[in-house]
Parts: sequence; C-alpha cells; structure tokens
Amino acid sequence: MGTFTSFDGTNIFYLYNKRKSKTTLLFLHGVGSNWTVWKKELQYFAKRGYSTLVLDLRGHGKSGAPEDFKKYRLPYFTRDIYCLLKKLKITNFGLIGHSLGAAIAIIYCKRYRINYPHSLILVEGASTYPFKHDRILNHGPYLTHILRFIAKHKLTSKQHVFKFHETDLSEDGLVQDIHIISHLLHLTPLRTMVKTLDNVEKYVFKNQKGIDHALSSMRIPTLLIAGTEDTTVPIKFSERIHNLNKRASMKIIKGAHHEAIISKAHEVSSVINDFMNTKVKHSLK
Repeated sequence: MGTFTSFDGTNIFYLYNKRKSKTTLLFLHGVGSNWTVWKKELQYFAKRGYSTLVLDLRGHGKSGAPEDFKKYRLPYFTRDIYCLLKKLKITNFGLIGHSLGAAIAIIYCKRYRINYPHSLILVEGASTYPFKHDRILNHGPYLTHILRFIAKHKLTSKQHVFKFHETDLSEDGLVQDIHIISHLLHLTPLRTMVKTLDNVEKYVFKNQKGIDHALSSMRIPTLLIAGTEDTTVPIKFSERIHNLNKRASMKIIKGAHHEAIISKAHEVSSVINDFMNTKVKHSLK
C-alpha cells in the first residue's frame, strides 16, 4: 500500500501484493469507482500465488483529483500506469481493465511498446465511445444536462470529492454503506466522471483509426468478458473488439449487468484464471 507522485504532480494511490509468481496482474477499475471493486478478484488470485497490483485512477478514491480538465485525458491515465510500473520495477504483467479501465488498458497498449503487457483482459469494455454526447452512461439528455451542470458548480468542490474517498465499493461494502454509495455515485464524483468521459469521447473521436489498428495488430493473448444484461456497455462493443482481433477469446457471463466484477466476481475470476492457465502460460513458455 502506498502513494506515489506521478509525472504531473498528481498523487496516485496503489496496493501491491508481491507473491511467489513472477507475473503480476494489474487491475484497472471503471469511472466513478475505486480499487475496492476488485477485492474478491485480488483475494482469488493472491491465493493462487499471483502478485497483484491495483490503483485508484486519478480523480478517484484516495488518488489526487486535478482541477485542470486536460489532466483527465486518456494519455494521462496511461502514463500514470507506466510511471507506477517503472517505480515498482514490474516488467512481467497482465493488464485487466473494467469499463473505463478497459479503455485505458487498450490505450496503454497503443502508446507503450516499452514495458508491454504479456496479456490483455477487457471486462465489459469498448474500443469506441459507447455513449452519445447527450447521454452520459446512457442516461437521458435531461439527466445528462443536470450532471454536467452539477459537475461545473460548487456542489462538487474538492471537499465533497474527498469526503467519501475511502468508501468500500466491493459487494460487502455496498451492503454496509448503501446510503453513502447513493451520494458517492450520484453526486460526489460527478466532476471527475464528466471530465473523464468527455475527454474519452474527444480522444476516441480523434484516434479511432489508431485504436482499431492497435487492436487488429495485437499479438498478445487477449480475453473479452461481457455481460448479457449490460445496458451501459452492451455485448456489441466486445463483439466489435473481437471483430478487430479474431485471435481474442470471448466469454459471455449470463445474467451480468455492468458490475460483473462485483456481482459475478467468482465467475469472472474463474474465467480469467482459466485463460491464464491456458492461453497466457503457454505463450510465456
């Protein structure tokens, strides 16, 4: 557990559990979330001897939340990861991203040939922007307008952003702190969420060809996981990635909404573990 100062002065919180395995699994959470959504997966893989690394993305959890809009661009997120890996001297790792974390994982692979991951796992992710500009997280235009209004005004000042910065978003934590979660997800992190998603939209619009090329030319073992009931980032977005990279494996989790890593944590972990034992270990020999 620790904090490091990234390239632009933003403090990034992380937890590194070094085990017997020579490989590390790096977990990236989604927008408006924090590292705790991966709790069960971290426990699962630690028991199997894997080293694990998880962080709070900038603007989330215990990490710093810059005021500058540009500091929520996708390359800033990926550079945080590069700097963290360099700090911890990790060169043998797999990237596992959920939702926004999946997008960040893709862009990391697009931008960094130095310290490239040995595998890529995208959970409920997309290679293109999955929302219309007036429908953040697939909410209606009116609610989207309200979210952007709140994000720009004093309701989401720094003191509110950090008020609930230690909230546990794992399944057990949700049961205990559901009243806090309501505030956290619908008010407190809106500044970060809106800035991040609007930056993602702009980046993808300008770089879609490069993103598609990075995926189609990818040679590392890749796993796509999607949920049948996911209306935030539906299965068609994973299918789009699979069409770009036919070598990728794809697994559909029945009954999973957009929080499969929480509600279906054991199934997600089992799928990843099978993938590691077959596709990844074989490719590392």
